[in-house]
Amino acid sequence: MFGEMAHTQIRRFIVVHQKREFCYALPIFTYGKQGTRKPGVVPSEHAIAHSYGYQATLLPGEAELEKDPICIVSPDGAPLSTASRIYFGIHHPIQYNVKVKDLGYVVPADVSKFTQYWAMENGTLTNQGPEAGQ
Repeated sequence: MFGEMAHTQIRRFIVVHQKREFCYALPIFTYGKQGTRKPGVVPSEHAIAHSYGYQATLLPGEAELEKDPICIVSPDGAPLSTASRIYFGIHHPIQYNVKVKDLGYVVPADVSKFTQYWAMENGTLTNQGPEAGQ
């Protein structure tokens, strides 16, 4: 683009609410593989995101999280990083014309608590189920 360098990165999200032309999605961060130990991160606004078949674990030195872990089933079985944390304190609007890759879905047993955590942090209620994407 005009001879300038462009920065790109892969971001992971879980869709929490669908609208007509876009959806709201919650980000999954590793915070540079630090989890919620990263300075400035509020642990109470996060939950561990872990892959189906893998144990949800805190990182060494990471404070206990108030929110229960959320399990993600990946279509290709690729595991999430053990530092993956769902940040419930913000949601991003993502237009449907943005290129995404299917990351999987939240296991049905965790859908209710996932949507409750989002509602708690955002003062919003939804009856739509979450879908993960990247």
